Amino acid sequence: MSPTSGLLTICLCLLGISATSAIMCYHCNSEYDPQCADPFVKYDLGIKNCSYENELDHLPNVQATLCRKTTQKVYGEIRVWRGCGYVRDKRDDKECMKRSGTHDVQALYCSCTTDLCNTATNVNAGVGIALAVIAIWTLI
Repeated sequence: MSPTSGLLTICLCLLGISATSAIMCYHCNSEYDPQCADPFVKYDLGIKNCSYENELDHLPNVQATLCRKTTQKVYGEIRVWRGCGYVRDKRDDKECMKRSGTHDVQALYCSCTTDLCNTATNVNAGVGIALAVIAIWTLI
């Protein structure tokens, strides 16, 4: 093997490694596609390579590196959004975060770091919490 072909082989291997480091996530919004809600019908929805996500204005030079599932209660209606996420947290893959906003808006955010992990059971420890919160929301 010549030095040039050896260098070319190394470059191609490195390109292959960087191409596989991108995370793939389910990408949908139950407001527009009811199959995105729970129970989730993953076979009929789109998958997105998060490395193709546009850079956010408020997070320059930050690439999407995780998947996120957000369950919102907005004016009594439950919506589910699945997509790519940018900011990592120590709770990723472990627990979901509940947030309350103004005007009767509540949200549950679950983040995970493996391909296609933003399904209905994307975070092991957060699944019970997510189900309990949604059950409470439906009673309110």
